[in-house]
Amino acid sequence: MSRELPDTLASVVHKTEHSGFELYITTTFYDGPKEVFVTIAREGSTLRGMLHVISMLISVALRAGVPWSELSEKLRRHKFDPVGLEYESIVHAVAAAVDACVAFYEKEKDKCLG
Repeated sequence: MSRELPDTLASVVHKTEHSGFELYITTTFYDGPKEVFVTIAREGSTLRGMLHVISMLISVALRAGVPWSELSEKLRRHKFDPVGLEYESIVHAVAAAVDACVAFYEKEKDKCLG
């Protein structure tokens, strides 16, 4: 069961480019990562919708207490057919970007929280 989050959360935004796509991954923190928002600089694409759904599912899982390390492992191990499909590498890039946000937050937590 997810718990109520405060109105204001610390967050880290990570910009990355992968397979010609510009991605912005925002990870919010409250006693660890709690929400993930992925924005792709490509209006109206199927990939944009897919990344939005993945973001929502990650956020629900985090708020329910699933550790980010477990989610990251699952995202990185998932395979898409046909092999080499560009969506597979983008999902892996999202996982890597959230990993980077979590690592940055852990290192700079005192600065992030003011």
